[in-house]
Amino acid sequence: MAHKDDELTKVAFGISEATASMRSDALRLLEADALLHAEWMAGLATNHAAPDSVLRRVFTLDPRSEAWSLLGRRELSPTAAMAAVAHPDPEVRSILVGNPRLPTEVYGALAEDADPAVRRHMVLVAHTYNVELPTEVVVRLATSPYGGLRSFASELVGLPAKNLLMLAEDRDPRVRAAAINTRTWHRLPPSVRAAAEADPDPRVREAFERVTRLVMPPPTTISAFLTETDEDRRLAAARTAPVDADLAAFLATHEDPCLRERAARNPHVPTPLALRLANDPDPDVRLAVSTRADLTEEQRAAIDYTAPQDRYPVPAWVEEHFDDPDALREIAASSHVMLRRGVTRAPHLPPDVIERLATDEDYYVRAMLCENDHAPHELLVEMLADSERWVLLTSRRNFPRPGLARFADNPNHRLRYAAMRDPHAEPELVERLSHDPNDMVRHHAASHPHLPLPRLVELLGVTAQGMARTAARNHALPYDLMHQLLDVARVER
Repeated sequence: MAHKDDELTKVAFGISEATASMRSDALRLLEADALLHAEWMAGLATNHAAPDSVLRRVFTLDPRSEAWSLLGRRELSPTAAMAAVAHPDPEVRSILVGNPRLPTEVYGALAEDADPAVRRHMVLVAHTYNVELPTEVVVRLATSPYGGLRSFASELVGLPAKNLLMLAEDRDPRVRAAAINTRTWHRLPPSVRAAAEADPDPRVREAFERVTRLVMPPPTTISAFLTETDEDRRLAAARTAPVDADLAAFLATHEDPCLRERAARNPHVPTPLALRLANDPDPDVRLAVSTRADLTEEQRAAIDYTAPQDRYPVPAWVEEHFDDPDALREIAASSHVMLRRGVTRAPHLPPDVIERLATDEDYYVRAMLCENDHAPHELLVEMLADSERWVLLTSRRNFPRPGLARFADNPNHRLRYAAMRDPHAEPELVERLSHDPNDMVRHHAASHPHLPLPRLVELLGVTAQGMARTAARNHALPYDLMHQLLDVARVER
């Protein structure tokens, strides 16, 4: 046994004879309990560097372990996802279905799973969340002998027109009713729509009535607005419909501030009428008026609005100018903070606009600019210290840069975390930060590829705060060590 332990220490863990003092750690790993084994499995399952041979072993374990909840949340490598698809227990495959980050081919395999419960679950998820399945899979679902699957297939992304037509004329009234909806209505020929209106089954007729009510033009007159029974359509019309003069005046003077706020945003409400709302007693109404496209800077500045201390939807007219560099420059120079916040969302900001926004006096302008792919590195570092979403900042493409290692001893733990984003971070620095008093810093060090192997091995034996799981997720973990962990956990090869 002693000889075997020595070999484990020197070979499987990659530890030389000069570091044979690590033998005690190896023994502790050999004697690890089931909790530690589960942590290893959870880490290996989400280790994107794990080879297929490791993942096949990982996904032979009991799916009822708490660690398997990771299958439904974590981003899995294509190899890991397909290994889970091949798991013999349908419970594992069903957990996988709920993961929103799977490759298309994995969704396709699950939609044709051998277990009917897994198939139904996958089709339901695809139907609810617009998951794109391979076209050939969608066609097979649309021609399934099971009416329930055909019903869901009518709303799946990528369904060919001829198959949609077949479902709208299906022998099963449940399928016909499902095929009549707002997503498919514009693709159905007039003859099929007329047939749905006169269908002998009430479910199909109800589907027809529901769709026609939703797709019909919004009310633009007072009489049409007052007779509209759908509250969502009324509110949408008040905000965007080309209302006539009488309806515009009706909305702008309505006692309900919700309708006045929408009228203030509606570009079809004449500017003079909208400006009457500039002194409205409701602050949301005044803010809505102040962000209209047809106002001058002087008119905006004259309105007593309050900018919310948070993100806010980008005004539609600002978004329409995202591809116009000159318009972006003009909006970025506006005195209205909500317009400047909105322009930070443009995917292709000119360099001079980025420079202007990076020094904006408004915190949220700078914070929202940090979420732009072209945010300056210096701004990302500056905002890191007090941003609520600071971890996301460190993953932006402009954040990693030589020189960040200077923050390794900074009192601010966020900056110590950032130090390891330096592409030239030395192993000694990473090892030192693996002992940091802050949990997130330690975890980041445990998953860092520059962490020295002896320290990585040590962390594989630490169950507190999920450290062993993080260490098992380290991309630099040697393949033979991955297999050795599985051997220790008594996972069959």
